[in-house]
Amino acid sequence: FGPVFFAPFLLYGEMHWTIIGAYLVLFDLINAYGHMNIKYRHPIFTSKYSPFQYLFYTPEFHLGHHAFFRANYALFMPIWDHMFGSWRKYTKTDTDKLLPANKQDFVFIGHNAGLAHFLTCPEWDVYAAYGPFRTFKYLPYSVEFLFCNLVGAFCRLIMSCYTCSRYMINETLIGRVICICRTPIDYIKPSRYPLVNKDIVKLIKSQNKHYGTKCFGLGNLNKMKQVNDGGQLISDMVKADPELKDKDIRVWTGDTMTAASVYHQLSELPGFDTLDSIFFVGANGKIGNAVCKHLLTTKPNLKIRIYSLSHTLDHPNVTYTSDLADLLNHRVVVLGKQLGVRKYSKALSPFRGASSKKQELTPYKCRVILDYTVPYIPIDLTGFHNIEHHQIAVLETSPDSNFLKGHFDIGFGLEQHQIYPCHAGCIINTLYDRKTDEVGEICVKDMITMWKRGQELGLRNRPLKF
Repeated sequence: FGPVFFAPFLLYGEMHWTIIGAYLVLFDLINAYGHMNIKYRHPIFTSKYSPFQYLFYTPEFHLGHHAFFRANYALFMPIWDHMFGSWRKYTKTDTDKLLPANKQDFVFIGHNAGLAHFLTCPEWDVYAAYGPFRTFKYLPYSVEFLFCNLVGAFCRLIMSCYTCSRYMINETLIGRVICICRTPIDYIKPSRYPLVNKDIVKLIKSQNKHYGTKCFGLGNLNKMKQVNDGGQLISDMVKADPELKDKDIRVWTGDTMTAASVYHQLSELPGFDTLDSIFFVGANGKIGNAVCKHLLTTKPNLKIRIYSLSHTLDHPNVTYTSDLADLLNHRVVVLGKQLGVRKYSKALSPFRGASSKKQELTPYKCRVILDYTVPYIPIDLTGFHNIEHHQIAVLETSPDSNFLKGHFDIGFGLEQHQIYPCHAGCIINTLYDRKTDEVGEICVKDMITMWKRGQELGLRNRPLKF
């Protein structure tokens, strides 16, 4: 609508300068009106048969744009959103049903994941809050992480954490994502591990003091085996802290739900029942270990080839290899550990550019690579038209779900209404008032229980598009 004030000039060939000022004032007035808490609920404004629904701009219509971001764009006639399919109904919550402003039942503790991650902060650009991270492909990771390290050091001078807006859980509880001011280098250098753990416990202490929060989830690198033994050290530090030991604090990784998501994503693949083998990178991790154990129980004929130098699974159907190129000999490959880009390039190079014609047999079996590492980094499959690389272990919830409402999904590199299973698992633990910590190894029986609860709450794996 910006150039609309030139309409008199385009129609009549002349225009008084006051038209521009009048338009700008009118624009501001209508824009301010669109941000008011006025509710128009009469059928003359809501009925699909009423012309006012298409021609009259209501505050709730525009507030829907702020709630959904990628909807209700039009200023000031909703007819354009109806025409182009971006119209969505939004009903402002009645104030008498709002939860208290100081209520905070659960905190998911995150961290910075790189330079592109900074750009997902809504303070920079609300439209960048959703969708994949905008990577800097021409900038080496070492340079990017070094720059992030400088930004993180500056942030720690003026703040202790970055707090996201709250979200509602099942219309009764409040959750929130809070990130400590730590960047990738802090998780690479062992000398900084104690500082990371100290920041996590410090955050737990402050949130419990100010809001009485007792439930905490650890995001991605904050629960690394090397950093704190999969969250076990954080649990021990909380229990040993004089201020927290009697506060009934619970620490969760949510990895049980992640393992359940990976297992079901695999088992629901077309033709998986007839598959004779899979290749697994990262099977020695606790998620991969739990998935493999469950697969060996439910799919007794499935053989698993694991890329690793250490042997942790003792089973007749499990074999190990140190040759990454062996992944080309298996139709399905599962990635649960991030490896260097050069390693994949070297492993794939012998067959890069091989025939992709369906009538011709390719010299390799691999057809799909399923990746549950976070963040998801696409592998260069140039020349491999028969191999597809997909991110898995991402859950979806419907837009009208009562389970999760609000900004539970911003800044994760995912689309709207999508959530990582570890985050969802911690939320489910909060909802079901789990009394124990969820750290250390994963129980396969708990995987079944968590998945059932997630389905009952409307969560499902994001479908793969082949």
